[in-house]
Formats: sequence, structure tokens, C-alpha cells
Amino acid sequence: MMKKPRQNWTLHERGAVSDMTINPNKPIARPSKAICDCHVHVFETTEAYPFENVPAYEPPLSPLSRLRETGDIAGVSRFVLVQPTPYGRDPALLLASLKTMGNRAKGIAVADASISLQDLEKIQQAGVVGLRFIENLLPSGQKMPGAVSVEVLIEKLAPLLKELGMHAEIWGPLPRLTEYWPKLDKIGIPVVLDHMGGVDVASGLSNPDFQNLLARVKEGNIWVKLAVCRRGNGDNGFDAVRAFHDAFISANSEQLLWATDFPFVKYATTPPKMSDLIAIFRSWVEDEAVIDQILVRNPITRYGFARDQG
Repeated sequence: MMKKPRQNWTLHERGAVSDMTINPNKPIARPSKAICDCHVHVFETTEAYPFENVPAYEPPLSPLSRLRETGDIAGVSRFVLVQPTPYGRDPALLLASLKTMGNRAKGIAVADASISLQDLEKIQQAGVVGLRFIENLLPSGQKMPGAVSVEVLIEKLAPLLKELGMHAEIWGPLPRLTEYWPKLDKIGIPVVLDHMGGVDVASGLSNPDFQNLLARVKEGNIWVKLAVCRRGNGDNGFDAVRAFHDAFISANSEQLLWATDFPFVKYATTPPKMSDLIAIFRSWVEDEAVIDQILVRNPITRYGFARDQG
């Protein structure tokens, strides 16, 4: 099922902790309920966990310990660990991280059409609840290394995921995803869209693709991760994103998941802090029942976290 990497690519440690100034003496008080960040990544040394393919970006050194420390400061205690593209289909680091985290984490892996039902069931038993599919392309127009396309989901993997009660997570630009709606409507499994569905805020709220997406969220057909940092510029604020964020919440807050994309790889400006992003979310939403739903209850529903405090 999995190919071992042919070369051990150097992991760059420069600037590895530049996006979070951690002060262990000033943590945010732990909330009474288990807040979940539904999209984070873990990167270890290549000596311990080699990359499967040439990275399309400069991966940071951001081990599980850093994620946990960052979460403690932000008041976030649960995480959805998403397989980064440099590791391709090799789930070794993902599975090791899930084992360490126990009931505080669930995993989203990557697999191609060669995976068997038995192998998929094995990683499911280890805490993997879904597979990731990517439609984003490199600036050259080439497929991103380590990515598996939505076509593979539709043509090969959807039946396996359905049999095991797993779901699909998709990252791609909204116009591209819109092309897949007719086929995605028929695969019979839940679909979660990364990074606010890949909407281009410059296209405006009235953009037909965005209105189509809102309709699907309203009908309960699609889940969306509210990762504002991937739709806005932290140095210039996220004001341009708020109208889209508000539109999603007005459409159907039961289909939304809060996410940061920590540790903010390939971020064009100064990376945000997890604690700042959750503060922005709270200031935008205000309604405590909706905040609780998106931060706590929806991750329980979608990812299968326990209903206790965790």
C-alpha cells in the first residue's frame, strides 16, 4: 500500500517557532468543554519520519509537543490531525501522533486507489476517520506532490469509505469543487471542505459558486471548516473574510467546524496565533450557543469525539 521514500529530504528548522511566542507562565484558562481545532498538521524530523515525496513548500519543524503546548495556551484540547502532503500516503507519523494523543485527537489520512478495505480498516481502528483529497495545483499547473485527486475518491474510494462509515475531506479552489458537485452528490458519504471551501473573497458574496455552496451547507449536504487564515491576510486583518464567515453561520451552523491550519505552512505574511484566531471567532459569532456548537458539539458529531470533556 505504501511506498518508502527514496530520499531523505532535509527538514528546515529555521523559523520553526516563529508563528507562536509561547509563554508557559500565561496560559489561557482551560475551558469547561473540549474545544476542537479541526485542521492542524504535525511535522517531525526527517530522521524520524522521512518524507514520501519532494515537499512543495518548506516544511517547519512542528512536533506534536508544540501543538499540545500551543493548544494549552489557546484553550484548545482536541485536534483533527490532517496528513500533510510531504508525507504522502505514509501514515506513520499520523498514527504515532494519534496513539500519543489518545481520545484528544482524530486523524485524516491520505490513500490512493491501491488501498484495500482491510488496510483502511486498520488505520480507522487507530483513530483515522476520513481521507483527504486535493485539487489545488502548483503555480506551474502541476499536481501537488503527495496529493490524491477527487476523481480517485469518486471512482475508487467512496465505496470503501461508505462501508466503514468514514468521510472525505477536500481542499481545492471553489470553482474547481463546483465542477464536482453532480458526482459528489452521488457518492453517499459526508464531505468536509477545507479552508472555507476555497472561496475567493475578491469574487464577492453574490458569486454563483459561493451561493451554490451556501445552499448546500444550508441543506446539510456539505461540511465547511472555518479556517479564516487561509482566506485572509493576517497582517491586514481578516475583515474581508467576515462577511463570508457570517454567511456560512447564517446558512447552517450545524455544518461548520472551526479550524486554524496550524502551524500555518507557506503563510505569505506574519502567521497568526491559534489564541488570536479563536478570539476572532468568538468576537464575530457572539451567540454562545452557536460558539459551543461549532467549537465543541459539531466536532463530536463529525469526527466521533467522546461527549465528555476529554
